[in-house]
Amino acid sequence: MSETYQSKRKRWKRLQAELPDTLRPHVSLRNVEAVSKLTPDAQATLAEAIEAGLKSLPQAIKALQENPALCVSDLLGTSPAAAQKTEPAEPDISPETREELADLIQLCYPDMLRLSAEALTEAEAMQVVGYLTGSFLQVFASRHIRSDFVLVVLFALLRDAQERIEALIDDTPSAQSALTQSDLPYIPTKWRRTHA
Repeated sequence: MSETYQSKRKRWKRLQAELPDTLRPHVSLRNVEAVSKLTPDAQATLAEAIEAGLKSLPQAIKALQENPALCVSDLLGTSPAAAQKTEPAEPDISPETREELADLIQLCYPDMLRLSAEALTEAEAMQVVGYLTGSFLQVFASRHIRSDFVLVVLFALLRDAQERIEALIDDTPSAQSALTQSDLPYIPTKWRRTHA
């Protein structure tokens, strides 16, 4: 009998809770099983590398699976051996970001089950939105967020992004229809009239 997503998720949550405190907040559910199988020394190295600015958790896990004796500089790509292998880094999405993204998915699709929304956060198509969600969490947690310079530039960036997204939605009737069925507080009138 194959394992259901719900039982798999429970198992992943249990494994995540058993990780060292220095590692737990940085390991998403999709990576927790692999990290839990690493030796304690390899887990400690991984935690140090994350603290030092590790860019790609999946690549680091794979490297430690192949060679648990790697050092932090190997994982960060600053050693001569690591410099030979340069693959584009894919940032990992934290569990907190996945929770935030699942909340947003359910806001946009109120009839969607929580389990489905959480599964969607791991879909390849949602990765870019997940990265952006994580970036927003970092932006609003920044101690510099109340600086007028930061706020004005952030406002300009978001306003430009909104205009671009609205242009894309104008050309995508299915997105307009989905928006009118969402629980979002602000939907432009031009889309409401078309699909009300």
